[in-house]
Amino acid sequence: MPARGQPVQTPAAQSAAGRVAVHVTCPPCDATALPSALPFVDLLATAEAADVVVTIGSRDVGATREWRVAFTGRGRFADRQRAILVPIAAEVPLADVRAQLVRTIKLGLVEYATEGSERSRIDVTYAKPAGTAVPAHDPWNFWVFRLGAYTYGNGQESTFDGYYDVSASANRTTDMWKVRVSANRGLSRSSFKIDETETIKTRLGDWSTDLLLVRSLGARLSAGLGGSMNGSTFSNTRRVARVTPAIEFDFFPYSESSKRSLTLQYDVGVAHYDYAELTIFERLEETVAQHGVGASLGLDQPWGSVGGEFQFIQQLSSLDRTRASVSGNFSVRLLKSLSLNGSASYNRIRDQFTLVKGDASDDEVLLRQRQLETGYRYSMSFGISYSFGALSNATVNPRFNN
Repeated sequence: MPARGQPVQTPAAQSAAGRVAVHVTCPPCDATALPSALPFVDLLATAEAADVVVTIGSRDVGATREWRVAFTGRGRFADRQRAILVPIAAEVPLADVRAQLVRTIKLGLVEYATEGSERSRIDVTYAKPAGTAVPAHDPWNFWVFRLGAYTYGNGQESTFDGYYDVSASANRTTDMWKVRVSANRGLSRSSFKIDETETIKTRLGDWSTDLLLVRSLGARLSAGLGGSMNGSTFSNTRRVARVTPAIEFDFFPYSESSKRSLTLQYDVGVAHYDYAELTIFERLEETVAQHGVGASLGLDQPWGSVGGEFQFIQQLSSLDRTRASVSGNFSVRLLKSLSLNGSASYNRIRDQFTLVKGDASDDEVLLRQRQLETGYRYSMSFGISYSFGALSNATVNPRFNN
C-alpha cells in the first residue's frame, strides 16, 4: 500500500517515462527490418526484460494458412493477453506474408505503446482501397549468393604451413521451398626441414559440391533430396558421388522452431566411390547403398537453450559397416548478456572402408597425411560468451537444418 498522501501509481503513470520493451518471435519475419517497422517500441533479443512478448504460429486450414499473432503482457501488462488470427492464402508470396504479419504486430502493440512515453507520437492513418496492390518486385527472386576466400600461412627458418580455401553458395528460401547449392576447394601445403640434406614436403587437398532441395509438406512434415560430389587426399577419395532422398517429421509445428523442435529424419541413398589408392578391401572403386536415421532436439527457454542430436548410418550391402554419433550442447544465461556454453560429441566408427591398403609411414602418421584406423572419435568444449549490440535472430524456414 502507498504511504498516506502519496498518489497510487497506475500502469499508465508508471510507464509514462519510458518506452515499451518488446520481444518478438516471428519465424517468417525479416528480423533486420523489424526495428524500422516498429519504431515506437524497444525491441529486445530475449524475453527476460520484455514488457510484451509477441509469438507467431500457424496451421493449415484447407487451402489457407491461419497465422496466430499472440501478445503476452508481462510485469505492468500482466493482465493484457491478446491473440489476432490472420488467414492468408497458401500461394501468397513470402514478402506479402511478412508484410501482413508485421502490420498485425504493429496494430497489436499500439494498445501497449499508448501507455508509454511514445503515446504523443502515435497517430492513426487509414488508406482507402485503391484496387489490387502490386507486390514489391524482387529482382533476385529470393536468391542469396555468397562468395568467399581465405588464406593462411606461417613459418620459421625450418618449417612452413600454408592453406587456402575458396567457396561459393546460392540459397533460395521461401515458406514452401528451400534450395541450397554450395562448392568448396581447399589446399594445404607444409614443409619441414629435418637437416641440411632432408626436407619433408606435404600437400593435402579437398573439394566438394553440394545440393539440397526441400519441399514443405505441412506444418510438421517435409521431404528433401540431397546430392553431393567431393574428394579428399586425406580420406583416399578421388571422387565420391552421392544421391540421398530423405523425409523429416517435426513433433512440434515448424512455426515454433525458435522455441522448441524435435525432429526425426530418415534417408536412403546410393554413393559411388573412386579411390586414389587401393583400399584395405582391394578396391579402386565401388558403389554402396546406405540408409540413416537421425533425431534432433532443440529447446530455447528464458534461462538459455539446450540441444542434442543422434545419428545412425548403415550400409545396406554390408550391415556391419555402421557409424553412430551423439552430440549435445547447452547455453545457460548467467546474466542478461553473459552465457555459459558447452558442447560434446562422440562417434562410434565401424565403416572405414576407404582406408589405404598397407601400413602408414612414420611421416604420414606424425604429419597426419592420411586417415588412420580408429574405432571412435570424441570432442568437447566449454566457454563463456558476452553478447551486445543489435541482437536479433529470425529463421525463415527451419526444415532440414541438421
